[in-house]
Amino acid sequence: MNPFLQCARRAAPRWVLVLALGTSLVGCARAAHPKQVAMPSAVSLDDGYTDFEGVLHVHTNVSYDAHGRFEDAVRIANAQGLDFVVITDHDSLQALHEGKQGWHGATLVLIGMEISLPTGHYLALNVTQDINPKSMTMQQVIDEVTRQGGFGFIAHPHFKKHPWKEWNVKGFTGVELFNAARDVFDEHFSQLVLWTLSQAPDSTYLSILKRPYYPIRTWDALIERHGRVVGIGSTDAHEFELFGLTFAPYELMFQLCRTYALLPSSTLTADGLYDALRKGHAYVGVPLVANPAGFSFMANDGSHVLGIMGDEVALAPGLRLSAKLPQTAELSLLKDGELIISTTADSWDVPITEPGVYRLEASREGKPWIFSNPIYVGHAVPSPVP
Repeated sequence: MNPFLQCARRAAPRWVLVLALGTSLVGCARAAHPKQVAMPSAVSLDDGYTDFEGVLHVHTNVSYDAHGRFEDAVRIANAQGLDFVVITDHDSLQALHEGKQGWHGATLVLIGMEISLPTGHYLALNVTQDINPKSMTMQQVIDEVTRQGGFGFIAHPHFKKHPWKEWNVKGFTGVELFNAARDVFDEHFSQLVLWTLSQAPDSTYLSILKRPYYPIRTWDALIERHGRVVGIGSTDAHEFELFGLTFAPYELMFQLCRTYALLPSSTLTADGLYDALRKGHAYVGVPLVANPAGFSFMANDGSHVLGIMGDEVALAPGLRLSAKLPQTAELSLLKDGELIISTTADSWDVPITEPGVYRLEASREGKPWIFSNPIYVGHAVPSPVP
């Protein structure tokens, strides 16, 4: 029997188990979390960039709906070999004011905030002053983040409880193309409730892992409308406790979704990470499927790298898009949000003869694995927000 169910049954009657499963962040008890996955970090790529691995959108007990401690998140990040963690508690920079931003062991911990309005939630990064959204519109929130020198992302745009409604705003940097908590648990609740009692936690979560169609469709539409829009993957980790059990533990959430930032340096800094995220020099991976570290997607002319994910390149004779992966996968090349060609390989080289917004998706055994940011070919793309 699944250890989670054994533990829950000892702690409470059946109705309590059903209640626990009915929460928006059902997870394994800490006693039954999947095995730790040691991930190599800082993988050097042929394009001259270094691959840094981390998690975005993490909550601690500073947030009203989370119980996990800052120290627990840092401990798990170090245990899993993460290069960075970005804490974004609800409407609070408390951890920043307490001096917790910086290096903790081998992990760089940065502090942002998730700004909550009835019309949506906005992840604000690189801000230094608390923002009280109660008397503000979403556009005013975005403008204030920009005024502070920060930037931000539309959070869980299709979360049923807090969907994004302000589609006419400007000045945001990007959107969550994949939110582990909302796009896995909330979208597949019935499968969680009906999971096979003997199924192990690893296979349980792999069974409900599916491509986040609606957020990706929204991302493509935003790119068509605004030009460059950066896609990120977020954990939205809310470790919480119920009846003596720990649900949605950091150990699990940090393996469901990671963002990999590409820096033109072998040294990770806060400024370097923020610059990579602003520019879309990043991709999203699901290490529970397989280790994504070392993936690359670049434009070249056969001998020189002309650009990487997030960059604009000119359409010219001999232009090619190339991808390298750490393992063989099913690859899909999309142009302007539409599939144009697919293959199965661990490397790929495709000639490009038309302008467009090109990005790559990789899956293994039908499970989503890697999502690249686009390469913009022959398009006038607005510059990132300074």
